[in-house]
Amino acid sequence: MRWDLGIDLGTETVRMAELKSGPSLSAPAALAFRAGRNAPICVGDIAQRLEGRACEGVSIVRPLKDGALANNLYAAQLFRWLYAQAESVNTRRRFGLAVTCAPFARPVQREALTDAAMDAGAAAVALVRSDAAAAVGAGLDLNAPEAKLVVDLGAGKITATLFTFGRVAAFGYLPYGMNRIDERIRRILRTEYGHRVGRAASVEIKHTLGSAMPDTAPKDIIMRCAGIDLSQRMPVTFDVETQPVLNACEDVVAEVVRLCASVADNAPEELSADLNDAGAVLTGGGAALTELDRRVGQALGIPCRVADAPEGCAVRGLMKIMENPDAYAGILQDRQVRSAWR
Repeated sequence: MRWDLGIDLGTETVRMAELKSGPSLSAPAALAFRAGRNAPICVGDIAQRLEGRACEGVSIVRPLKDGALANNLYAAQLFRWLYAQAESVNTRRRFGLAVTCAPFARPVQREALTDAAMDAGAAAVALVRSDAAAAVGAGLDLNAPEAKLVVDLGAGKITATLFTFGRVAAFGYLPYGMNRIDERIRRILRTEYGHRVGRAASVEIKHTLGSAMPDTAPKDIIMRCAGIDLSQRMPVTFDVETQPVLNACEDVVAEVVRLCASVADNAPEELSADLNDAGAVLTGGGAALTELDRRVGQALGIPCRVADAPEGCAVRGLMKIMENPDAYAGILQDRQVRSAWR
C-alpha cells in the first residue's frame, strides 16, 4: 500500500508531511468547540490562541493526553482538518496515511486512533512507533546491527529505546512528558509567589531560565513576566528568578536520566558496548532544554547529542518511511484498509 500522507500526532503539536512535497504543516493539536456542537469552530493556531481567552460555552481540547489517545472523536475532527490542508490529497479518492503512535499505547487506543483516521477519510492507515520515526528522522540506520539509543522527549511522553537491526532491544517510558516542567513552574509561581501565569508563559520561562545542569547554570538571570496577582486579583508584571525554575526542571530531568540508565543497563552486553561509540540521540521538542544532552551523557558515560531540529524528527522520519516503505516494514505497528477496497 502506498502512503500519501504522514502525520506526527503529538500531545501539543501535530505535523504533517506529503509524499509529493515533504513536510508541509506544523500546528498546535488544539480544537475549539462550542457547547452542544460536534464540529469545531476553529483548529490549530487560532484554537491555541483562544486558550485562556475563550468565552463561556467554548472549550479548547486536544485529542491526546500524556502521549496516548484520549478522545477518538476529537482525533477524527483533527484528521479531517489536516486532510483539508493537504494539497496533494483529494479526499474523493483513496489515499494512505502513516501516523505516529506512542509505543506504550494500549491495543484499544491504537485501534481507536486507526478508526478515527479512517472515519475522517483515509482508505488505509498504518501506525508507526513514534520513537522509531524519530530515530529515522534523526538520520540513524535502524536496520544496522549496531545499537542506537534514542531518547524521545515530547510534550506528553518521554521514551528511551535501544534499537538494533530494525527491532527494539530495550525500552522504557515515563507516564508524562516535558510539559510536566511547565505544570510545576505554574504551580510554584502560584503557591509560593502568588502569581498565576498561562501555558504559553510557562513554556517561555522554561526555555529562558531552565537548565538540566542546575549547579553550573547562572543564578542571576531575572525574567519579566505578565500574570495575575492572586492577592489583588489584578493583572501585573513581575520578575521570575532562576532558582524556582531550576527546581521545577530538576525532578523531571533526574527521572529522564534514570530512565536512560535503566534502558542501557537492561540491554545485552554487546549492545551496551556499542553505545560507547554510537552514544545517545535526543529527539523531540523537549530536547531543547539547556544542557540536557550534557547531563544525560555524563550520567551514562557515553557521547550524547541533540538531533538537528529535534522537534521535527518524527515527521521527517515518516517522510523517509513513505518514500521507502519496504525498508521500514518492521517498525509498523498496525495496518488497516477499508474492507470495501480489499
